Parts: sequence; structure tokens; C-alpha cells
Amino acid sequence: MRFAPYALLLSIAVPAALTAQGFAVNELGTCSMGRGGVAGASPCADGSAIWYNPAGLAGLAGTHFSVGGTLITPHGGFTDDFFGVKTDMLHQSFVVPNVYLTHQFSNRLGAGVGFFAPYGLGTKWPTDFNGRFDAYNTQLRSFYIQPTVGYQVTSWLSLGLGVAYIHSTVELHQRADLSQQALPGFFGLPPGVTFATIGVPTNTDFADATLNASGNGIAFNGGIKIKVSDRLTIGGHFITRKAIKYKGDATFTQVPTGLVLAPAPPLIPTPVPLDLVLAAQFLPDSALSAGSATTAITMPDQGIIGFAYKATERWTFMADYQQIVWGWFNSLTIDFANAKTPDRTQYEGFKDSHAIRLGVEFQQSAKTTIRAGYLHHSAGAPVQTVTPLLPEGARNEFTVGLGAQLSSGLHFDAAYQFIQQQDRRGRAGTTFNNGLYTFGAHLFGAGLSYTF
Repeated sequence: MRFAPYALLLSIAVPAALTAQGFAVNELGTCSMGRGGVAGASPCADGSAIWYNPAGLAGLAGTHFSVGGTLITPHGGFTDDFFGVKTDMLHQSFVVPNVYLTHQFSNRLGAGVGFFAPYGLGTKWPTDFNGRFDAYNTQLRSFYIQPTVGYQVTSWLSLGLGVAYIHSTVELHQRADLSQQALPGFFGLPPGVTFATIGVPTNTDFADATLNASGNGIAFNGGIKIKVSDRLTIGGHFITRKAIKYKGDATFTQVPTGLVLAPAPPLIPTPVPLDLVLAAQFLPDSALSAGSATTAITMPDQGIIGFAYKATERWTFMADYQQIVWGWFNSLTIDFANAKTPDRTQYEGFKDSHAIRLGVEFQQSAKTTIRAGYLHHSAGAPVQTVTPLLPEGARNEFTVGLGAQLSSGLHFDAAYQFIQQQDRRGRAGTTFNNGLYTFGAHLFGAGLSYTF
């Protein structure tokens, strides 16, 4: 029996995104989150410049240690065109961490190291949802550890460079539909005839697959800041793409169908439980025996350019333009160590995504800062690949934030972000778009920073 659907086991680059285009995450500092993620020209003074713009370390006085996290609570669902039945995603929550340590070595030189997760995702659907044959539970986490240096070249120009070590893990759970599988040769039928031909109903689960895999890589993050005047600064950063090679273990568990093959002499002289016939496919050295699998997923290059304008002593206005180069992700090739599980190249056809971010800060007092932001970005997934793996679309997002000086060295930040994704048509359990996906999320950020 060929088991082609399980060539999807490693199509983990496209599950539902947590908060941003594709599976990118931008909430890597609570201060920046409160102003819509705008930090290209004026990173916050909490060390998060390590991610948002390494050149910002050049002007960061003293020694800073900060730790924070963003709690993400997504919600969404799929409404079927034919019956109008809505299936809700199961409740999940995620915490995206960030830790930064920086030190000013001279008036011109600053350096530090950061730990953060700029790419990640998670989606979970009921096991009776038709989309379970694409995936019903997916987790992708990519953690970066980035040593970074910032240097002030002149009074108006600063540059920065970081080298990020990446460790990424993935977990995927998926079901297989028996009706779509080819009958074994001993049934005496022509090759390619499926179990549906002998009456097996559509959406009959017979196997559950689980994949756990991990990979590592290196990427570079460069930044620039230009002080145009005492009020206006422009700047940005660019992080290089990296194809992570994943290697892991694929396991397959038989799901009982309860079906019985009726007598069909001379091949089937008496009724035979179908599960007994299928069990042979899960034995060692069979098509569904456990084994290793490999693939490569590209963490895309992305860049931001923006400005910060200090209109008064209290008001600062900022804006960023961001592009994530998903266009490199056109297909996914999966290689199974088990020769009886056929390899497969799957089309994804991602396109670059674009975002406009607007932010404002109001210095209410010497100890209190109020922030707000808005951003809009386009989708990375094309209409052909909107599935339970990635029911992603264009989004509008709104943020508010608060910064408070608790003591001479201790600073606290809090932020809230609301995501409203535009409804988008996609598919679940079919080869054509057959319903409507909805998605939204609430995000809560908190962070502490201490200056020595």
C-alpha cells in the first residue's frame, strides 16, 4: 500500500501563525510591542535593539538586563460551505520569551547578547475536523541566541551587527484517510484503485502520525541608525535567511476503523476485519513503521526601515515599513529514511509579505510613558495553500502600552495587542477551497529591565 499522504508529515513550515506574516513573531520586547512593534529608528532602552536594530546598542548607556514575555491567546475557526458547520480551533496559549543583556564599553561601543523567538506557530483542531488529514496539532518553535555589537562611526551614523545561533523544534500530529489509500496488490485490482472503490467511506481514519524533529543554523542581523537632526532619526535592520535542516522521528499508530470485509470468494472466503488486514502496514519494515525523516525549512530574510520624530519633549511619532521575503519558500521536499514511504515535494508558493507600522509615545511624567500603535500587513500564504496548517490572511492590529520607572534602576513595561485577521477562504479535507477561515488573537506583554 502506498502511503503518500504521510509525505505531508514534515510540511511544518506552514501551520497557523501566532501573530504575524507567515509564521514570524514580532513581539520580542514589551516596550516596542506597546507602540505597534515600531523600533527601526529608535529602539527601546531595554536591550531589545539586539533584535530590532543592532545599531541601537551604540548609544545605550550603562549596563542593562531585561526579561519579558508575551502571552498569546489565539482563536479561530472554519465554516464549511456545504453544510454551514463551523469548527472552532481548540483553546491554546503561548508564551514568547525575550531576555537581553547589554553593556556600554565606551562612548562609541556597545555590545550584548539576546535570547528571543522571532519565528513560531501553533494550531490545534478537534480530531473530528475534516482538516485533521492536513494536521490537527502543530507546534513550531525557533529560538535565537544572538551576540551583538553596535558602534557609533560618527556623530550621526551608527552601525550594528549580530550573529544569531538558531535552534528550532517542530511537533506535528496528523491523521490519514483510508478511503484515499491505494488497495494492496493482493486484492487483485489494477494499481491505483483506492479503498473507496470497495465501499470505505470518505474521512475514515486509520492511522495517526506524529513527528518530532529539530535543527540548528546561523543567521546575521545588521542595523543602521542615521541622526538627521536633534528631532529626526532614520534607521533599520536586516536579518539574513537560513534554511534549517530538520531531522527527527516519525511514528505511526493504527486507528481502528471497525470495518469488516464482506466475503468475496475466492480471495476473501469469509468476513475479515479490515483492521486485521491493515495491521500489516504498521509492522517493522512496512510502509507505516517508525523511522527518521528529514527536510529543510527556511527562516526567511526580513528587513525594516523607519523613522522616529520627536515633535516635543513629550511626544514622539514613529513609523516602520517591514518586508519578509517568503518568496524563497516555494516548495518543500521531504525525505523519509523508510524506502517504503515515498518521498514527496509539496508546492507552497509563498509570496513576500509587507507591513506598515505606526507608533506614538507620550512622556506623561519623568516616570511614566504611555504608548499606542497600529499595524497592517499582508499575508504570506497564497490562496492555494490556505489550510488548517496556515489559515492566514491580511491583518489589522492595535496596541497600547505603559512604561513605569519603579526605582532608580528598575523599569516595568506592559502592553496589550489585539489582532483582527480578515476572513479568508481555504480548504479542509479537500483539494479545493470549501469554506471560510476566521482568526484573531489577544496578546499580553510584560517586562522588567534593570540598569546598573
